[in-house]
Amino acid sequence: KAGRLVNDLKDLAETIGPLPHVQRSPDPTDDFLLALCEAGKADYLVTGDKSGLLALTRHHATRIVSAREFATLSLRGY
Repeated sequence: KAGRLVNDLKDLAETIGPLPHVQRSPDPTDDFLLALCEAGKADYLVTGDKSGLLALTRHHATRIVSAREFATLSLRGY
């Protein structure tokens, strides 16, 4: 079952190139998430990290939102 799940995720995943160097998060271990958003041109980063990523609210074109806020946006059709 795990192998099937991995294969299904591969079908849905988007491959991106090299990640840019980012030093912006209050927690440096989260900077890779911002780099992924930037390289993948993500519209949203959904997180529960209130004192870290959520405090930023945005990274380039990516809005940083809580799961609750994202659910509300999804119901509204963004």
